[in-house]
Amino acid sequence: MNLLTHPTASRLTVASMLLRTVERHAEREALVYGGRRWTYKSWNARVNRTAHALAGLGVRPYDRVGLFMHASEATATLYFACQKLGAVAVPMNFRLAPSEVAHILRDSGARVLAYGGSLTETALKALGETRGMGELIVVEPGDRPPPIAHHDFEALAESGPSHEPVITAEIGPEMLSALVYTSGTTGLAKGVRHTHANDVAIAMNCALEYQLGSEERALHIAPLYHVGGMQAFFIPHLLVGGTNLIEPRFEPHRALPEIQDQAVTTLFAVPTQIHGMLFHPDFGSCDVSSLKMITTGGAALPAATMERVLSALCPRLYNGYGMTEASLTLLMNPRDVLRKLGSCGKSTLLSETRLVIHDPDRNVLPHEEVPTGEVGQLLVRGPHTTPGYWNDPIQTAERLRHGWLYTGDLFHRDAEGYHYFQARADDLIVTGGENVYPSEVEEVLHRCPRVRAAAVVGMPDPEWGSLVTAFVVRDDPSLTEQAIEDFCRDSELLATFKRPRRIVFVDALPTNPSGKILTRELVARFG
Repeated sequence: MNLLTHPTASRLTVASMLLRTVERHAEREALVYGGRRWTYKSWNARVNRTAHALAGLGVRPYDRVGLFMHASEATATLYFACQKLGAVAVPMNFRLAPSEVAHILRDSGARVLAYGGSLTETALKALGETRGMGELIVVEPGDRPPPIAHHDFEALAESGPSHEPVITAEIGPEMLSALVYTSGTTGLAKGVRHTHANDVAIAMNCALEYQLGSEERALHIAPLYHVGGMQAFFIPHLLVGGTNLIEPRFEPHRALPEIQDQAVTTLFAVPTQIHGMLFHPDFGSCDVSSLKMITTGGAALPAATMERVLSALCPRLYNGYGMTEASLTLLMNPRDVLRKLGSCGKSTLLSETRLVIHDPDRNVLPHEEVPTGEVGQLLVRGPHTTPGYWNDPIQTAERLRHGWLYTGDLFHRDAEGYHYFQARADDLIVTGGENVYPSEVEEVLHRCPRVRAAAVVGMPDPEWGSLVTAFVVRDDPSLTEQAIEDFCRDSELLATFKRPRRIVFVDALPTNPSGKILTRELVARFG
């Protein structure tokens, strides 16, 4: 019988997953944050008190609750309090500008906003651009008291009854559990609908693929507003009865001793975070031998960095591909990460994928698959796939067709079935009528001595349409454009038309919290 069609699994919700874990692991440590610790029994009681408090503020099933804060215990507690009420959590990037926060509040129709005390100024500016906002909750206000009429989270979480809340509507698998807004790298952020069934499937998929057990101690240095942090890492560890240790922000000098002192076993880190720890001055003085597994994604790790991770940080490294709309779709098993360097691996247990012809001018059907080795658009379907976008039927109809999610990401697949990311369809460079995939140029640049990082984009050009342009972060300031040009010319991996026509040295590449390079920012700054 399929795992998710089992009568018990098919009725699971995010809230009932927590209850199952409380029944099985009541006295196991559930959460660690800021020097405080909760067992599953005590944390569930705190979640229930928070749920009763939200209900007292008027939150009902289907209502949206905005969460605008750094990662904290409050983030997780409020998230699961929403699940207990059948409300919809709306996590937000704490780096957003006031107008971006306002857009999400308006678009989601949030009834309540919980915000971090350090983000008060941004939150108040955003509220000034919205109308009809309901109750406001401040988290970790610090030395300053919350503004008048703003509720203090800690007071809410420690008052009221601890029994399970009783609500009028039954929380079913098809109800929305969260609206997760995309990073907005291609325009205004869109709300991706996550149902309870989606998030149960993601949690089961991750727990099985990563072989998680109740002894795990997961360190969260990735943001919890992101699918990779919450749905694909926090909830899977909760599902198996593991311990979630939350850091409010990533700082290598804090993360390394935390791994040592808390005997951390599992870690989700984007490549920039892995690099930051590996090359930090404190790395050699911290004992990281407790680490059993690291999972990463969002960008490729250079071969030299990958080898150092395996030898000095953790021998079991997963490299995956997923998106807000379909988390953990592809995964590279640790035994193959060096043999298949740069690959995102194969379809995960609950994911079905295809590579089809990329033709933006027509409705390509799912059976129009490309041959092995050729580039095509990735299609995904499975119980982890979103049912669509909030308030956006046009985008939903465009991206979800014929029972598949059309990801807009271009891959090729080798003879063994391993997938290699090539580009976002929108990032494909057409120069002089020829297609150039940024990833194949970046792969060569990463092999160039004294190059720390590189990103390739197409810059507008009146003669060629686009110029292949490389943005390079140097390990050695003596590295010159000529040296890079000579290296690319001597490489047998790049055709003449694929070589960078322009090289720009930068101090760092702009990335979002999932590690994806923000090429639009590079084009805007240097175009």
